[in-house]
Amino acid sequence: MKSKYLSIAVLSALALASCNLDQLPKSELSPENSFSTENELKLYINGLLPQMTGSTSETADNGIRTTLPDYMTGVRSSTISAGSWSWGNLRKINIFFKYSPNCKDDNVRVKYEAMAHFLRAKFYYEKLKTFGGVPWYDIVLDDNSPELYNPRDSRDFIADKILEDLDIAILSLPQTKSINTITLWSALALKSRFCLFEGTFRKYHGLDGADRFLEQCVAASEELMASGKFSIDMTGGPSTAYRDLFAQPVTNDASPIEVINAQAYNFSLGVKHGFNYALTNPAGNKMGFEKTFVNSYLMADGSRFTDRPGFATMTFGEEFQGRDPRMAQTIAGPGFTRVGENEAVTENLTNAVTHSVTGYMPIKYYAGSLADAQNSNENDVIIYRYAEVLLNYAEAKAELGTLTQDDLDLSVKLIRDRVAMPGIDLDEANRNPDPYLAAMYPAVQGGNKGVILEIRRERRIELAMEGLRYDDIMRWKAGALFIPSFHGAYFPGTGGYDLNGDGKNEIYLYVDNRPPTPLLKGAKPLKIGLDVFLSNGTSGYLVANIDRVKSWNEQRDYLAPIPSTALVLNPNLEQNPYWDTPGNKNQ
Repeated sequence: MKSKYLSIAVLSALALASCNLDQLPKSELSPENSFSTENELKLYINGLLPQMTGSTSETADNGIRTTLPDYMTGVRSSTISAGSWSWGNLRKINIFFKYSPNCKDDNVRVKYEAMAHFLRAKFYYEKLKTFGGVPWYDIVLDDNSPELYNPRDSRDFIADKILEDLDIAILSLPQTKSINTITLWSALALKSRFCLFEGTFRKYHGLDGADRFLEQCVAASEELMASGKFSIDMTGGPSTAYRDLFAQPVTNDASPIEVINAQAYNFSLGVKHGFNYALTNPAGNKMGFEKTFVNSYLMADGSRFTDRPGFATMTFGEEFQGRDPRMAQTIAGPGFTRVGENEAVTENLTNAVTHSVTGYMPIKYYAGSLADAQNSNENDVIIYRYAEVLLNYAEAKAELGTLTQDDLDLSVKLIRDRVAMPGIDLDEANRNPDPYLAAMYPAVQGGNKGVILEIRRERRIELAMEGLRYDDIMRWKAGALFIPSFHGAYFPGTGGYDLNGDGKNEIYLYVDNRPPTPLLKGAKPLKIGLDVFLSNGTSGYLVANIDRVKSWNEQRDYLAPIPSTALVLNPNLEQNPYWDTPGNKNQ
């Protein structure tokens, strides 16, 4: 394992240096006398692998912090927090395409070119999500290239080019499983993700061509599913299997059973991240899950939590009882036990609740206590995994109107089997759509309304903190979800609260009078209006962003503005609709 991480680090350093090959003396290294052997192609491609990244964070309406992202507050503009217009990674990829013909071994060259096609598809997918149509470049530009002044290509053109790159990659990528390199399975997973995004974006935004992309999503997903290479990792059983998939033990990689690609970390080699510290440090981001996310978890028997009388005013300890086991493996709740520990420690739960702005602290990717110091995590961060492909497959078929019960049993049921949850009953879901979800997603209509809502529920739960929720909301045209106040746990008033259900109060809410002293060991007093804010003053839901005003423009905000600097440098670019930019020809 150590040698693997070391080789990745060394290769990355060498390849990053080679990104400026045209600036090096020929006697040392230059395009004309390199890219000729498999080792040189491999060195360069490995240097591009950092373009593949996973996520341990959550935004949108799932993960709430003390501050709000700019896209929720209306301050985003072409000069402030515009989307990333960086093109350096594309230049590195196109340099590879320019000089890879130096390798005369066609089999070797085609394999590594397939990896570059994958990376270019991924690059343009990110641009398409952010801006819509953008200029397409498949050559290396210099300061005098006339193509620098190209106008934007259409969304249709860019989407087709992404598909073209992915299909070329799929034909020639290696079929061996490797979580740290680009394989056939990486390309199928990316194609599944991209085509679902593009198909549903077109459907819910009223653009032509939705079905073609949804069908491509189904085909890519089916090819990966039929390979038999991956399955849902059930190691550890229903009570820990989901948690341990993300908080791997120190000596393990991400699960090769389910994980297609992951970012590798290793503490002894200095390759690490700081997820634990960001959560446990009182001065950290104080991230917490939002109330509607918590409400979305079903009961363990598959019934709807939001159908229960009084669900909206259940206290913290009550609402965890009898729920989908993934809830207690994603959010610190009663009985919370840290990875590597055998007993629940009351103080751990108290800290978790009070460190989070909503009271619902994430524990997905939360490793053992050895990782609590700054930048001390070494659990791998997942990029693509099999469960997402199964959900893509089910959603695409539901949107196409071709979903069957067998399809659900081949996809969602396998995911829920990990935690011993009942699957989705297609007929029942469509006969009785969930009114709670229907209010969240009013655009979902038709005969498959109920099952589409249930697949969206499953996706929100299963893929939380994997960096996909914002994209889902953009493609579903559901930005209105950003407008209501974000809430956390419910507290009916001042006094002590038993979080763990052990008969002891771990926190005390007060206004004027201090809580009883001495407090229990590890218990915390919280002053309403100072330490915490409640939606009804001295009672109600924790309010995370009490002093922030939200804003969402349905006509404008599903695409980011092109930065004004880019518009000045290239007057042939056109700004996205409704983004007012002084001097832009769209005014």
